[in-house]
Amino acid sequence: MNPSLRRRAGTAFAAVALAAAAAALTPAAVAAAGAAPAPAGISAATTEAAATVTYLRAFSGDSQTVTAGRPVPQALTVKAMDVSFAPVEGAVITFITPGELTFPGGATTATAVTGADGTAQAPTLTAGTVTGPFLITATANDREAQTGFEIIIH
Repeated sequence: MNPSLRRRAGTAFAAVALAAAAAALTPAAVAAAGAAPAPAGISAATTEAAATVTYLRAFSGDSQTVTAGRPVPQALTVKAMDVSFAPVEGAVITFITPGELTFPGGATTATAVTGADGTAQAPTLTAGTVTGPFLITATANDREAQTGFEIIIH
């Protein structure tokens, strides 16, 4: 199991859900779904940098509780690292929500690029009306490196 998913007892379901979601999101499936092109400002050099990400960790924003219809209090931030655990700058990180949490404009996916310290922050998330625990995934390298964030809507 990916070490970034070994957080605490009770999140085994999240690990299974993350693995299932990642398996379903093949490049062909994403293309067939009409995925949007890469955001402006993401260059070939940025894509090459993303290939060096070996580890992706939830840096901050995991295990939050939010009231239905309200913004999530703390931004989700990941840290991308290479095989030597050094920060990776310029990696494209994709954040994916299950739909009950949305990014600005009602989007269920968003991208961010890591800075010199290897961190990237997702745009603000807003909770929907369905209550319960939800898993937001962050991926790099076409889902080769991934982590998850648990948000509980009440």
